[in-house]
Amino acid sequence: MQVFQAMANQKPTPQSSVYEFTPSSPAGGDGQLRVRIITQFLTPEYLEALAEIIRDDSALPDLVVTQLYEHLEKILHHKVNQAAQKTESSAAKPFTTLDEAEVRNYLRSSLLSFFEQDDFKDKFAKAIGTNVLTWVLDELESQEGDLEALSETAISSTIQTYLNASDSAELKDKVNLFSQIYSQDITQKIIDSLNLPDCSVEDIERLLGLRQPPSSDPRPALELSPIVPVPTAIPIASSIKAQLRSDLWQKGSDNIAVFRYQGKNNTGNYIEHNITNAGDIALLPWEAADQIINKFGFDTVKLQLILAARAMDEAEPWSKSFTLKATDIIHLLGWDRNHSSSLPEKRNQVASAAYALSCLLVKSVWLEGRGKRKIDASTPIGRMWDILIDPHGQIDLATGKIDKPDEVYITVVPGLWTKHFLNRAGSRAKEALNQFGYLARDILRIDPYHNELALRLAIQLTLDSRVRAQNDNPYIYKVIGLLEEVLAKPAIQHARVNKYGARDLRKRWDKALTLLQSLGWEIEFDPETYPDWIRPDSKAEKPKNWRKVKLIERLLNAKLTIKPPSPIPALLSQVKGKAQQRKIAAVPIPEQLTGENIKEGRKQRGWSRKELAGFLGLSADYIGKLERGDRQITDDIEGRLKSLLELKG
Repeated sequence: MQVFQAMANQKPTPQSSVYEFTPSSPAGGDGQLRVRIITQFLTPEYLEALAEIIRDDSALPDLVVTQLYEHLEKILHHKVNQAAQKTESSAAKPFTTLDEAEVRNYLRSSLLSFFEQDDFKDKFAKAIGTNVLTWVLDELESQEGDLEALSETAISSTIQTYLNASDSAELKDKVNLFSQIYSQDITQKIIDSLNLPDCSVEDIERLLGLRQPPSSDPRPALELSPIVPVPTAIPIASSIKAQLRSDLWQKGSDNIAVFRYQGKNNTGNYIEHNITNAGDIALLPWEAADQIINKFGFDTVKLQLILAARAMDEAEPWSKSFTLKATDIIHLLGWDRNHSSSLPEKRNQVASAAYALSCLLVKSVWLEGRGKRKIDASTPIGRMWDILIDPHGQIDLATGKIDKPDEVYITVVPGLWTKHFLNRAGSRAKEALNQFGYLARDILRIDPYHNELALRLAIQLTLDSRVRAQNDNPYIYKVIGLLEEVLAKPAIQHARVNKYGARDLRKRWDKALTLLQSLGWEIEFDPETYPDWIRPDSKAEKPKNWRKVKLIERLLNAKLTIKPPSPIPALLSQVKGKAQQRKIAAVPIPEQLTGENIKEGRKQRGWSRKELAGFLGLSADYIGKLERGDRQITDDIEGRLKSLLELKG
């Protein structure tokens, strides 16, 4: 703490006039005239231009950088020594000799945005500008005599001439002189904003530019196949509903925000979600939790689906971490096609979604199986996802943050709930807990602003598909049943009693079905309950008695079949029945994959060419050419085929 006490003792105590931007005036008309003239010229445009001159043509940036460098170097020494004393170990991290030129360049580039801040313009640029204008008036008075003898128009015109002389060495010298007066105050303001006493050694190193990402990042890029396995266990389903249905959160008797997902067949089964700060496990009261709940939405749901799909790659997802790059996530979400915001802003949006997910807790009490085979999946309360958000890029010394990151690395450890619900290595009795379905990657790219209902339906159907896979008719739905899962009940009730609400809901529903069909979902309408004339884009004539029942009621009670894109139905059919759940024997193959190996592996799994092609994002014709040897098997396709067909050499 001695370092900080020394800094406090050295802190300058500026004269009051330094911070008074309306110039003080002597008694008499001359002083009042000066006040009016100077106030007239202290416009936002003048301060903007002056800030640029200070940044580009004055010694102020270099003076501030020098003082910052010296101070941060002392703080780094202090922090390293402090850490060494705590560990009481000779193996403590040694102090690294700084490359002064490199660090100064980094600090200077970090400082540039400070001159664009409104706070700098309103405080320091205004003070410097006042001094410059006072000097101009003094020059004018020395040349022309009494200022009151001149008209205000003539004075203003002369001042404008001075200010427009951007190449005037004298003007720049004065700006430079007045800027230097404030260098210590500006440095101190920046130091205060960085909250250095609470910074770690790593934080100080980031401020000095010593912790930048390597030029070639070794971490692999995140790739998802067109069809990818994704957990659909109860905590996943309940947490997604908690994120999309903020209306279902309640304030508990202890003022704690809680979301409860109740079992439909057993009221003793339930999942509870709460909100905490990212840094600890203490539950937040309703007022604070509500701010996090409002951050939930489609961004967090899509990110969770990506995390869940990635977690499926691990045999024991609760025991290992994985790291994703925000830029890869942006590509998966299709945000790279949206040019309304910059890439750094999109990376920050991904980071914000990750932060919200890190605040979501889960507690589950769930019995799986029947009779003696019941498995208690009760877990202590814990995080859904433990997430570390690590932005890399230039630190903005005005905010102490990386506001425009070159990359954001998101390191994830799936919560311990996965040990109960995704335990592949467990006993056969726990197989019921290992519930997974298949995610059609294209639903991640659905734009919620234009197709919100389509996205809600696609997510619900994805989560529902694995649960219903055991049914004889797993893809038959009633419209009202689907809508009640994805929309708040008041919205549906409004459509039932208001003709405009009914019209809007019908349009949204039809638009959603049309989009899902375009993405490969197979939709068949029940001819009895869902006649031609109420189907999307239908030109069929209405029957004579169509008014006997409200159109919205006909729609809500209609039935339809919705199948996810191929080959998901075929994949899910394999989990129906124990005989189909057994592991298919791997097909021995030589080191070089051949078309015959592909064909044999495909038939072992009971897939058609179309089904295999759908999983790979290829055409059935292309699969046929690979099997016949008419197309070369690329390294990328070979690796994916070996993994998908479980081939081994």
